[in-house]
Amino acid sequence: MKLGCFGKLGQIGQIERAGFECAELDICELVGLSDAEFEKFRERAGRSCLSYEVFSGLLPLSLRLYAPSFDEEFWLKHIRTGVRRASLMGARLIPFGAGKCRSIPEGQEERKGEYEKRLMDFIRKVCGIFEEYALTLAVEPLGRKNSNYLNTVEETADFVHRTGCSNCRIMCDLRHMISNGENFGVIGRYAGEIVHAHIDYPKGRRRLFPDPGDGFDYVPYLRALREAGYEGGLTIEATDYVEFEKEAAGGCRYIKELLKE
Repeated sequence: MKLGCFGKLGQIGQIERAGFECAELDICELVGLSDAEFEKFRERAGRSCLSYEVFSGLLPLSLRLYAPSFDEEFWLKHIRTGVRRASLMGARLIPFGAGKCRSIPEGQEERKGEYEKRLMDFIRKVCGIFEEYALTLAVEPLGRKNSNYLNTVEETADFVHRTGCSNCRIMCDLRHMISNGENFGVIGRYAGEIVHAHIDYPKGRRRLFPDPGDGFDYVPYLRALREAGYEGGLTIEATDYVEFEKEAAGGCRYIKELLKE
């Protein structure tokens, strides 16, 4: 199981020094670079020992897919730029979380079928772009605090099957499984569908690096992944920290130790 770390483009040196094997970087940040800046960054990234198999942040969290102002053509172009650049860096998959973006508008639950169709049509178009670059889209089940749609592993797997896209799969995230009260046994039941996994300290709002003193037992989640035969990447999604490199290194050592048990 290859261990990765969330981070910004400017943090790849710290991620490498912290002991990780791969960095899960932000695709919107990648799109924001000029062509010259991107080539310079790609050259610098290539000098590290990290791999860049997964990129996150497919769409800005401020977007709402169902809003009248949502410009699908513009955002598909944005995605194509990001996917092309990510593929040049060796990407193989990109998660799709963006919970509020895909949430059913409040007070319009009776139109769920209509909104579901719009989301499915959009994802099919995204997967068409991904297919050109041999990439997989991993739809992320999210906790109900993050989204009111596609919350559980089972629900998300059903949605993905109905897209009919062979490069559309699912992932799992410790935080969201805990939030939803899901049994980790579901990982084994959907082992053939899960292509990526996230982990962080799942209690509270702050996404912290796992730490031996935080009082949470990570072993059942890690064991469920291993017993399911999972061989994909495991990324620590910690976005709250005081000293990034120090806390990242501690989290990296801790999870690697647990994976050996």
